[in-house]
Amino acid sequence: MSDLLDQAIAIAMDAHRDQKDKANRPYFLHPQAVASFVDTEEEKIVAYLHDVMEDHPDYMSESGFRERFGDRVTDALLLLRHDRDDSYAEYIEKIRRSNNRLAIRVKLADLRHNTDVSRGITIADPEERNRFYEKRNEKVQTCYMPAIRCLSEQLRVIDEAEIPAKDENPE
Repeated sequence: MSDLLDQAIAIAMDAHRDQKDKANRPYFLHPQAVASFVDTEEEKIVAYLHDVMEDHPDYMSESGFRERFGDRVTDALLLLRHDRDDSYAEYIEKIRRSNNRLAIRVKLADLRHNTDVSRGITIADPEERNRFYEKRNEKVQTCYMPAIRCLSEQLRVIDEAEIPAKDENPE
C-alpha cells in the first residue's frame, strides 16, 4: 500500500469517526466497501475520500486535496460531491457528461454498495428494519438503478471510443 492510499484511509477514518450509516453501523465501512470494489490505487484513494468533501466540507480545502492527492483525484472528488441544489438525476448527469473515467468508476462502485440491501440486516427492531428496506428499495428503483445504467453506458462509450477520457493524460 502506498503512502497516499494510507493517507486517504486515515483521512476517511478520522473524518467519519463519529458518523453512523442508516443501519447504525460505523460509516467508515461504506468507503471501505466501495474501495474493495475498485481496482487501481487511484480509484481506491477516491473511494475512501468520496464522501469526505461532501459530508465534511471543512475537513480539508480543495487546495489541500490538490496538494496532497493531485488534480486527477481532486477533480474526481469534486464531481462525486452531490450539490444538494441538484436533483439526483442532475448530479448523475454531471458525472456522465464529465467523461471522467475515475469518477464514473468510483460512483459505480458506490452505487453497487448503495444497492446492497443486506446492509440493513443488522437493524434489530423488525419495524425499523422494514422501514429501512422500504426506503432502500424505493431509492434503488428510482435513483440507483437508473444511475447504474446511465454511467455504465457512458463508461462503455468512453472505452469504445478509444480516446482518452478527460481524466487521462494523452500519451
